[in-house]
This record gives sequence, structure tokens and C-alpha cells, in this order.
Amino acid sequence: MKRNLLLLILSLPLYVLSAQVYVPLDTANFSRRKELSKTYQTESKSFIRDFKESFSGPEKTYIKKQFEEHFKEFSTEIEHGDYVFDPRFDHLVDSIYKKLSGANDEIPKDLRFYISRNISLNASSLGDKTFVINMGAFYFLDNDNELGAVIAHEIGHYMLKHHIESMQRQYKADKVDARSALSTIRSERYNRGAMALERYKSMMYADQSMNRRQEREADSVGYIYYKKAGFKNTDYLNSYRLMALYDTIKEDGVKECTYRKIFNFKGLAFKDSWLKKEDFSGYDYSRYKSKFNEDSLKSHPETQQRIAYLKTLFPELNDSLAPTRPTHLFKVTEHIARMEQVPSLDYNENYGGGIYMCLLNLQDSISDSYYQRCMGHLFQKIYDARKTYTLNRYLDRVEPKEQSPSYQQFLNFMWNLNLNELKMIAEFYNVASK
Repeated sequence: MKRNLLLLILSLPLYVLSAQVYVPLDTANFSRRKELSKTYQTESKSFIRDFKESFSGPEKTYIKKQFEEHFKEFSTEIEHGDYVFDPRFDHLVDSIYKKLSGANDEIPKDLRFYISRNISLNASSLGDKTFVINMGAFYFLDNDNELGAVIAHEIGHYMLKHHIESMQRQYKADKVDARSALSTIRSERYNRGAMALERYKSMMYADQSMNRRQEREADSVGYIYYKKAGFKNTDYLNSYRLMALYDTIKEDGVKECTYRKIFNFKGLAFKDSWLKKEDFSGYDYSRYKSKFNEDSLKSHPETQQRIAYLKTLFPELNDSLAPTRPTHLFKVTEHIARMEQVPSLDYNENYGGGIYMCLLNLQDSISDSYYQRCMGHLFQKIYDARKTYTLNRYLDRVEPKEQSPSYQQFLNFMWNLNLNELKMIAEFYNVASK
């Protein structure tokens, strides 16, 4: 089991790792991305033609528009470089998909899988034979079977047409329920605001209730596909436990002594004032207390509840067995996913998150040239942004309710550095990594 997890911005979990000299994946393959984007657009038009035969009237128009907007955005993301196209990832996913579809005749043989640069443990079905697997899944999961569990779950969503069901529910809410409710609210002389809020809340709860049901259905159908394909039973639940673990545990993160060690070199002595924190003791959070039932708004049931539900349906999942050993190909993709975390944060212009990741990796190995080079590059980006008064785009402000104490300390440190200090750090680590 991998260690030292923390929650970072947008719940992205990061680790303390030792790195080797590594060359990031090539992102300059624009001609190939353009070609793949064009192919996707052609396939999406075919999907819409087939899809329209199952619907009629305003509902068909509404759902068609939703899909068209999604297809346009997704093809733009492909061109932009949000997805990686590497044969090692493709071969691993294809081998798992063929194993699932070969054992389950109902699964189509023409599903498509894209590998996102997102470093969190997640995957999704887009409703049109297209699936996205985050690169983080290859790092945080432990073996091929667990990746198979994630893929089987998402295929379950597709086969059950959950994406279209959600669109139909939203259409009804937007075009029917909302219109009827608005008429009722307008007929009232008093408390219109309160009625509107209650109506909105009931719609929100209905949507989330449906999502929870869909998750349980995909859990069950996914396991049936998974089991028939011959994957190890208990690895299915291991993938759930890992997703829960990496969504809830907070670690100490970057230690204070790490700052003193890494940012103290010839020409720039460490300053205690860099670690000074903003004072939020007098901030009143009660004004922003949610008026909604947070438990009702969770789109996924608590993982332990989902696991218990699956064990009730499939008693063999109560067996306790050791995880399967990963294949060599899985280990290769796991290593690439680990080393691509900082480049992915850099690509997404999350320069602050990238530097924080570098500090975690340099914490135990300050001479690691790969992360030194990454840090020098990212500090240069931060320096350029500070110089042009655009730093807010690339470095978060402190938000005590949303961030771990470690990440808050990091943000205070970064905002306390002046322009010249940022430049000196960038220059030092750019030279030190050579």
C-alpha cells in the first residue's frame, strides 16, 4: 500500500516519492491530436444519428443539444492536449477491456478509452461509448485487477444508460417541473423566496438520490462483468477501499524543516518571515453555513456502505485474500503516472501545486535532479506571473476551510516571497539540476 497521502487542491492526492531521471511524455504531437479530434467528431455525429431514433419531440432536442455541446468540448480537449496517447497505457487498458468484452457478449466491441492527465484516482463514462481514465488511477491502484474493477464499473454505467437517464431527469426538471413550480410560486403573495429555495432543494435531492442509485447499480453490474471475465473477486473491493482512502486521509505534508533545508543556499539565506501565516482567527464562517442537507447532496454513497451492499449481493466478496501481483506492464504505467504528476500540474498551469509536489519529493532526497529541474522551471513560471501581476491564476490564496494545514503553510510561504527572492530560487534550482 502506498503511503503519505494528503488532500491537495481539488482533492488531488500527492505522495512523497523518490524520483529517477525522467523525460516527461511528449505533448508536442499536435498533428496526431488534431487527427484524433477529427475522428472523434465523426464518431460523435454517428452516435447522434443513432441516438435520435429513440427519442422524439422537445426531449430529443434537449438531449441532442447536451450531447453536441459535450462532444464539442471533448474534441477541443483532445486537440488542446488534455489526454495522453502512449502505447503502454493503451495496451494495458485494451488488454483489460478485451478480457471483459470477451467474457460478456453484451459489452460492445467498439468502446474507446482516453487517458486523462488528471492525477486523481477516477474514471468516467461519457455516455457515447467514450470512457476517460485518469492517469492517477494507474498510480494509486495496486494491480491490473483493480484497474479492471474501475473499468467494469464505468462500463456498467454505460450499459445501464445512466448518462441518458440523468439527462432525461434534468430535462424534466428544466422544462416541466421547474415551469410548473414557477407558476405555483408566482401565484403566491408571500414567501416566494422561501418556496423557490425549497423547490430547488427538492430538485437537488432528487438528482443526488438518483445518482446514488446509479452508483449501486453500476457497482453490481460491473462486478458481474468483472467476475465473468475471471478477475480475482476481492480485488474488486480493494479498488473501492483505495478510492475511499485517497479521498479521506490527510497527512502532515511538507515539514517546516524542509523549507529551511531547501531554501537556504549561497546568496539567499532562509528567513523566518517566509513562514508567517495569515491570521484567520477572527473570521466568521457561520455566515456561510450550508442551508442544504449535505448527506443528501452526496452523489456517491459512503464507500463502506457500497462495499457492504456488494457483499450482501455477492457473498464470495466476504472472502479475505491478498491482492494480486501487478504485471510488468502495470508497473511500467504506474511509474510513468507517478513521474507525470508534476508535468501534469505544470501543463494545467497549476504551478503552485507543482511546486508543492516537488517539495514533497525533495523532502527526503534534496539532491534529486529531476524534481530540482521541475522546481526551477515552476519557480520561473511563478516569477513571471508575479512580475506581470497574474499570479492569482497560478497560485491559490489561503482558504482555511478547504485546505490542509500543510498546504496553507505552503501558500503562505509562496505569497511571502518577494519578486527578487522568487527569481533567485528559480535561478538556483535551474542551475543545480544541470
